[in-house]
Amino acid sequence: MPKINILIVDDHPMIREGLVTMLNSYPDINITGTCADGQEAIEAVKRKAPDVILMDIKMGKVNGIEATREITFNYPGVKVIMLTIYEDADSVRLALQAGASGYVLKQASKEKLVESIRLIHKGETVIDTSLLSQLVVDYTRLAQETAVQGQALVTEDGKKLTLREKEILKYLAHGLTNKEISAKTHLAVDTVKTHLRNIYRKLEVKNRSQAITLITKKFNL
Repeated sequence: MPKINILIVDDHPMIREGLVTMLNSYPDINITGTCADGQEAIEAVKRKAPDVILMDIKMGKVNGIEATREITFNYPGVKVIMLTIYEDADSVRLALQAGASGYVLKQASKEKLVESIRLIHKGETVIDTSLLSQLVVDYTRLAQETAVQGQALVTEDGKKLTLREKEILKYLAHGLTNKEISAKTHLAVDTVKTHLRNIYRKLEVKNRSQAITLITKKFNL
């Protein structure tokens, strides 16, 4: 029986070691390596050639969402399962948008985790059943907001803001700092700054205060 090659990515050594011990007891699973953060995972994929990656979300250097986005873009055959404590719909949505094939909570049983690994290796998508109803509500809300705001978030010279820029713009209007926006979106702070520069350019403003003044008056965020 061909084995499923697994790469484990988590910033807690005890969790990494526990997963290795648990998964090694299954004859169809092979642990190719472990990483402590997203940057290590990005660098390890080429060397370790995993079929499936178990990826935590909150980690130092590069978080799991950013790492997943880069890995699935460069290695589309590699499947990523987010293995996390975060139960909010925003985290699930961001993980799926980044290219994750699964979202499993850390409190799931070992049988559930192994079943998810096997299903995702076969090409299926798995989301923890406890999160499905919340996810449906979240997607419905986003669809409604996009329908209402889609036309409004266009600058006077016709430059459209992307969905990500709209999301960051909304947090900006609510007074969040770059670090707080980073935590909400699971993007690196430098990535948030890049999005903000693009937003400023499209809105033709020079700084944060000008942007906030404009969007609160014009876009009603």
